[in-house]
Amino acid sequence: MVASPKNWRDKAWFGWFIIQIVVIFLIDAVQFYPPQLYKVPGSPLYFLQQLKDFYVATYNDPLVQPETEPNWMHMVSVVEISFQLPVALYAAWRLGGSRGTSGPFELVLLVYAFETAFSTLLCINDVFYWDPAVYSQEQKNVFLFQLYGSWLVIPALMFVDMYLRLYSRLSVSDAVKKTQ
Repeated sequence: MVASPKNWRDKAWFGWFIIQIVVIFLIDAVQFYPPQLYKVPGSPLYFLQQLKDFYVATYNDPLVQPETEPNWMHMVSVVEISFQLPVALYAAWRLGGSRGTSGPFELVLLVYAFETAFSTLLCINDVFYWDPAVYSQEQKNVFLFQLYGSWLVIPALMFVDMYLRLYSRLSVSDAVKKTQ
Protein backbone atom coordinates (compact mmCIF):
# COMPACT_ATOMS: atom_id res chain seq x y z
CA MET A 1 0.00 0.00 0.00
CA VAL A 2 1.05 3.53 -0.68
CA ALA A 3 2.13 5.66 2.26
CA SER A 4 0.03 8.74 2.84
CA PRO A 5 1.78 12.08 3.38
CA LYS A 6 2.57 13.13 6.94
CA ASN A 7 0.05 15.46 8.55
CA TRP A 8 -0.33 17.34 11.83
CA ARG A 9 -2.10 14.37 13.43
CA ASP A 10 0.97 12.21 12.88
CA LYS A 11 3.00 14.73 14.89
CA ALA A 12 0.40 14.65 17.66
CA TRP A 13 0.47 10.84 17.74
CA PHE A 14 4.28 10.93 17.79
CA GLY A 15 4.13 13.14 20.90
CA TRP A 16 1.55 10.82 22.48
CA PHE A 17 3.76 7.77 21.94
CA ILE A 18 6.82 9.49 23.42
CA ILE A 19 4.78 10.34 26.54
CA GLN A 20 3.44 6.80 26.78
CA ILE A 21 6.90 5.25 26.47
CA VAL A 22 8.18 7.45 29.30
CA VAL A 23 5.15 6.63 31.49
CA ILE A 24 5.51 2.90 30.87
CA PHE A 25 9.22 2.79 31.69
CA LEU A 26 9.05 5.16 34.70
CA ILE A 27 5.74 4.08 36.24
CA ASP A 28 3.81 1.15 34.81
CA ALA A 29 6.65 -1.31 34.08
CA VAL A 30 8.44 -0.82 37.39
CA GLN A 31 6.52 -3.71 38.97
CA PHE A 32 8.25 -6.02 36.45
CA TYR A 33 11.78 -4.81 37.26
CA PRO A 34 13.89 -6.84 39.71
CA PRO A 35 13.06 -5.44 43.19
CA GLN A 36 16.73 -4.93 44.06
CA LEU A 37 16.90 -2.29 41.31
CA TYR A 38 14.22 0.00 42.76
CA LYS A 39 12.87 -1.04 46.19
CA VAL A 40 15.95 -0.61 48.34
CA PRO A 41 17.13 2.90 49.28
CA GLY A 42 20.36 3.57 47.42
CA SER A 43 19.50 1.21 44.56
CA PRO A 44 19.98 2.62 41.04
CA LEU A 45 16.27 3.09 40.32
CA TYR A 46 15.09 3.92 43.83
CA PHE A 47 13.73 7.24 42.56
CA LEU A 48 11.05 5.18 40.76
CA GLN A 49 9.89 3.74 44.09
CA GLN A 50 9.86 7.25 45.53
CA LEU A 51 7.78 8.43 42.58
CA LYS A 52 5.25 5.64 43.16
CA ASP A 53 5.22 6.29 46.91
CA PHE A 54 4.50 9.97 46.24
CA TYR A 55 1.67 9.08 43.83
CA VAL A 56 0.10 6.64 46.31
CA ALA A 57 0.46 9.11 49.19
CA THR A 58 -1.09 11.88 47.10
CA TYR A 59 -3.96 10.02 45.43
CA ASN A 60 -4.33 6.70 47.31
CA ASP A 61 -4.96 5.00 43.96
CA PRO A 62 -6.04 1.42 44.73
CA LEU A 63 -5.23 0.29 41.19
CA VAL A 64 -1.48 0.65 41.77
CA GLN A 65 -1.29 -0.80 45.26
CA PRO A 66 -0.75 -4.58 45.43
CA GLU A 67 -2.96 -4.84 48.53
CA THR A 68 -5.98 -3.24 46.84
CA GLU A 69 -5.57 -3.69 43.09
CA PRO A 70 -8.33 -5.68 41.37
CA ASN A 71 -7.49 -9.17 40.13
CA TRP A 72 -7.59 -8.04 36.48
CA MET A 73 -5.04 -5.24 36.92
CA HIS A 74 -1.99 -7.48 36.57
CA MET A 75 -3.33 -8.80 33.26
CA VAL A 76 -3.84 -5.23 32.01
CA SER A 77 -0.24 -4.45 32.99
CA VAL A 78 1.06 -7.51 31.15
CA VAL A 79 -0.84 -6.46 28.01
CA GLU A 80 0.61 -2.97 28.38
CA ILE A 81 4.17 -4.31 28.53
CA SER A 82 3.77 -7.03 25.89
CA PHE A 83 1.61 -5.14 23.35
CA GLN A 84 1.34 -1.40 24.03
CA LEU A 85 5.04 -0.86 24.68
CA PRO A 86 6.31 -2.56 21.50
CA VAL A 87 3.68 -0.77 19.42
CA ALA A 88 4.52 2.57 21.08
CA LEU A 89 8.24 2.08 20.39
CA TYR A 90 7.60 1.11 16.77
CA ALA A 91 5.07 3.92 16.26
CA ALA A 92 7.42 6.54 17.72
CA TRP A 93 10.20 5.33 15.44
CA ARG A 94 7.90 5.21 12.42
CA LEU A 95 6.14 8.53 13.07
CA GLY A 96 9.44 10.21 13.88
CA GLY A 97 10.68 9.44 10.37
CA SER A 98 9.97 11.32 7.20
CA ARG A 99 7.44 9.02 5.58
CA GLY A 100 3.72 8.96 6.24
CA THR A 101 1.53 6.09 7.36
CA SER A 102 0.54 2.99 5.41
CA GLY A 103 -2.56 0.85 5.62
CA PRO A 104 -0.94 -1.94 7.67
CA PHE A 105 0.59 0.59 10.07
CA GLU A 106 -2.76 2.34 10.47
CA LEU A 107 -4.37 -1.02 11.24
CA VAL A 108 -1.81 -1.70 13.99
CA LEU A 109 -2.53 1.74 15.46
CA LEU A 110 -6.29 1.09 15.23
CA VAL A 111 -5.90 -2.10 17.30
CA TYR A 112 -3.50 -0.35 19.69
CA ALA A 113 -5.93 2.56 20.17
CA PHE A 114 -8.84 0.22 20.85
CA GLU A 115 -6.88 -1.87 23.35
CA THR A 116 -5.46 1.17 25.15
CA ALA A 117 -8.86 2.85 25.41
CA PHE A 118 -10.49 -0.39 26.56
CA SER A 119 -7.85 -1.03 29.24
CA THR A 120 -8.34 2.50 30.53
CA LEU A 121 -12.10 2.06 30.41
CA LEU A 122 -11.72 -0.91 32.76
CA CYS A 123 -9.90 1.35 35.22
CA ILE A 124 -12.48 4.12 34.87
CA ASN A 125 -15.31 1.65 35.40
CA ASP A 126 -13.63 0.46 38.59
CA VAL A 127 -13.59 4.03 39.97
CA PHE A 128 -17.39 4.08 39.97
CA TYR A 129 -17.42 1.15 42.42
CA TRP A 130 -14.93 2.53 44.93
CA ASP A 131 -16.22 2.81 48.48
CA PRO A 132 -17.80 6.27 48.97
CA ALA A 133 -16.66 6.17 52.61
CA VAL A 134 -13.04 6.12 51.38
CA TYR A 135 -13.29 8.14 48.14
CA SER A 136 -15.51 11.20 47.85
CA GLN A 137 -17.08 12.08 44.51
CA GLU A 138 -14.57 14.92 44.27
CA GLN A 139 -11.68 12.46 44.68
CA LYS A 140 -13.22 10.13 42.11
CA ASN A 141 -13.51 13.06 39.70
CA VAL A 142 -9.76 13.63 40.01
CA PHE A 143 -9.20 10.05 38.85
CA LEU A 144 -11.83 10.26 36.12
CA PHE A 145 -10.93 13.62 34.64
CA GLN A 146 -7.31 14.33 35.59
CA LEU A 147 -5.55 10.99 35.90
CA TYR A 148 -7.38 8.47 33.69
CA GLY A 149 -9.54 10.54 31.35
CA SER A 150 -6.84 11.52 28.88
CA TRP A 151 -5.74 7.87 28.61
CA LEU A 152 -9.25 7.09 27.35
CA VAL A 153 -9.94 10.17 25.21
CA ILE A 154 -6.64 10.35 23.31
CA PRO A 155 -6.63 6.68 22.22
CA ALA A 156 -10.33 7.01 21.33
CA LEU A 157 -9.45 9.94 19.07
CA MET A 158 -6.61 7.92 17.58
CA PHE A 159 -9.04 5.06 16.94
CA VAL A 160 -11.38 7.41 15.05
CA ASP A 161 -8.46 8.87 13.08
CA MET A 162 -7.11 5.46 12.07
CA TYR A 163 -10.59 4.17 11.28
CA LEU A 164 -11.23 7.11 8.95
CA ARG A 165 -7.84 6.71 7.29
CA LEU A 166 -8.45 3.01 6.68
CA TYR A 167 -12.00 3.64 5.53
CA SER A 168 -10.71 6.18 3.04
CA ARG A 169 -8.11 3.72 1.74
CA LEU A 170 -10.68 0.95 1.37
CA SER A 171 -13.20 3.26 -0.30
CA VAL A 172 -10.63 4.29 -2.89
CA SER A 173 -9.67 0.65 -3.40
CA ASP A 174 -13.33 -0.34 -3.89
CA ALA A 175 -13.89 2.51 -6.34
CA VAL A 176 -10.89 1.41 -8.41
CA LYS A 177 -12.17 -2.18 -8.50
CA LYS A 178 -15.63 -1.06 -9.64
CA THR A 179 -14.20 0.90 -12.57
CA GLN A 180 -12.18 -2.06 -13.84
